[in-house]
Amino acid sequence: ANIAALQHSLPRLFGTLMRGMCHVGLIRNDQLDDTFAYAETTLKGADKACDAQVGHMYNLVYEICRGKIDSHINFALGNFQWVSKSARDMPNAYCEGIIQYLRMTFSQLGPMDEGSRFGHCGHVAERLVKLLTDPHIGEYHNHHHHGGGADETLPPIARIDAYGLRNMCLDVQEFERFADETGVPQLSECFNELKCLTSAMVDKDLPRLLMKEYATDRRRKYPFLNMEKVGNILEKYVGMGLGDKLIRSSTKHSEILTMEKKEVNELLRLVRSQDN
Repeated sequence: ANIAALQHSLPRLFGTLMRGMCHVGLIRNDQLDDTFAYAETTLKGADKACDAQVGHMYNLVYEICRGKIDSHINFALGNFQWVSKSARDMPNAYCEGIIQYLRMTFSQLGPMDEGSRFGHCGHVAERLVKLLTDPHIGEYHNHHHHGGGADETLPPIARIDAYGLRNMCLDVQEFERFADETGVPQLSECFNELKCLTSAMVDKDLPRLLMKEYATDRRRKYPFLNMEKVGNILEKYVGMGLGDKLIRSSTKHSEILTMEKKEVNELLRLVRSQDN
């Protein structure tokens, strides 16, 4: 705010100084043009310096907020069980916590440019996509552990089932709802890839859409779907037994895709044969 106020007052300040200097005779008549040209150049330089300071401030705020988002995700999801075995009727607690932090941040930084809001939401979406789709390697945590908080790299999800994916769909819907409530056009699109991944993985039509001959249908329905990432999710996918599948097919959440281990392996082979 101080820099913005200074930047706003610079033209008046320079104008006052130049008129005063002329009034008291500090500038000779034969030097007026050169002096005013120099003053104009100096004013432009000062204006650019103010822009640079404001940009640096935004970058600093973004880095601080991103660090806090990382800390929250690391803490909330450090021991999270993604094999849910049941569907939730509301978003996961970590989702509500992140939204509460973003809402507070956006409120306190009212003048913040829209680009920073996209940066915050985009960072949340990127972290969740990586957690869901990055390959899980047994030694990942040991090789990437640097301490706690934002400096600790959370390993990718190791195991997840149909209900864990369905619950993540609810989280994505909640993130989109929050983004729309901010009034920033297209902010909810930050979550497009995460939405495509989670929605596709619980779509009963997924086995057909993953076939090569239905690639056009797949791209039309899920334009941000990446086959390599789908394959990575399938490698973590915990299939259920035939008995559990039959029992759950009669529940209120039977509209989501559930698969046995054999079906998961078949889809994985299909996907790996056509990774894009």
